[in-house]
Amino acid sequence: MIQVEEIDYQSPSRKDQIRFYLFTLFLSFGICLAYASGFPPYFLGWISFAIAAFSVAGNDAVQTIGTFFESKKSVHWAIKLFVLGGLLCLIHLLGWLLHNQEIHFHRLDSIPEPRQFNLIQLLAPVLLLVITRLRAPVSTTFLVLGLFGGRSVDIMLTKSFFGYGIAFVCAIFVWAILAKVDPHEYKDEHTPDPASERKWARFQWLSTIYLWIAWLLQDTANIAVFLPRKLSFLELSLAIFFLIFALYVIIRTNGGTIQRVVSEKADLKWAKAATIVDVIYGTILFGFQWMNTIPMSTTWVFLGLLAGREIILNVTTLRDLPYLDTFRKVAKDVLLASLGLVVSIVFIYIASLL
Repeated sequence: MIQVEEIDYQSPSRKDQIRFYLFTLFLSFGICLAYASGFPPYFLGWISFAIAAFSVAGNDAVQTIGTFFESKKSVHWAIKLFVLGGLLCLIHLLGWLLHNQEIHFHRLDSIPEPRQFNLIQLLAPVLLLVITRLRAPVSTTFLVLGLFGGRSVDIMLTKSFFGYGIAFVCAIFVWAILAKVDPHEYKDEHTPDPASERKWARFQWLSTIYLWIAWLLQDTANIAVFLPRKLSFLELSLAIFFLIFALYVIIRTNGGTIQRVVSEKADLKWAKAATIVDVIYGTILFGFQWMNTIPMSTTWVFLGLLAGREIILNVTTLRDLPYLDTFRKVAKDVLLASLGLVVSIVFIYIASLL
């Protein structure tokens, strides 16, 4: 029998890296050529939408279904795709019916519909593909949506940083209580009993669905900004097809290289820990969803939640992990996200000039 070599998508080989960067170079060249040739803006938008479906969802997958991937590696990919893809289709269909044939869930109300695209806007999803490959959890809201945001960018920044602070404080409060109630559960050597893990595994399906819906309501706009605001049923069907195909690729690669952001965090491979993270994160997103229609960075909220959780667990459970190592973990994520923010601001400035 021929053995099929298992691919490590979190640590691609040098040959895979070369293929990937050649592919992104080809994409960039194709977009530049189409733009220079006077390709109609409608079709240019659809090309960037298709790429954004992979890059935005791929970068944000670590914060929405990353914990799900980490604790559900034994679940067949088809089951994951059926549940998450079915929800994606249902949410966007309902949004299209309820919001006058629009699928951005009012996140783009403050952003004018683009009649023409500049080259920076079209290439932003390709740049995001590269950043995701480098395992940097950047804000897709700033890197993509910020290019269309105009004067609302400063409001998005304020709301996103406020979200980081809220998530950080919530994590400190919640896990301080949980670690106090059952400190043994959060020790490095802790392994839950099989019966408890099976019970929490069922709850995690519900928490993942809850968080997935919250994320779709917040971040679909980061992809849909390339499309006309009002979509025909045929356009809606095509858009959902691209989104589900992108989800299929993400599931088959188990989150890709950026999944390591979750993999290195304490105990998130267990269903109970992942379920609690999903519920709190989803609740914060739903809270901001109803606060106002200004887009925000869900990435910063997620990083704030993980940062607060790592710090308080290290303090309250007296782990062997030195404080400096914990700080490095937290600081690395914030640094990468900050670098992504700087790149986004530079791109926003160049796009405004164009």
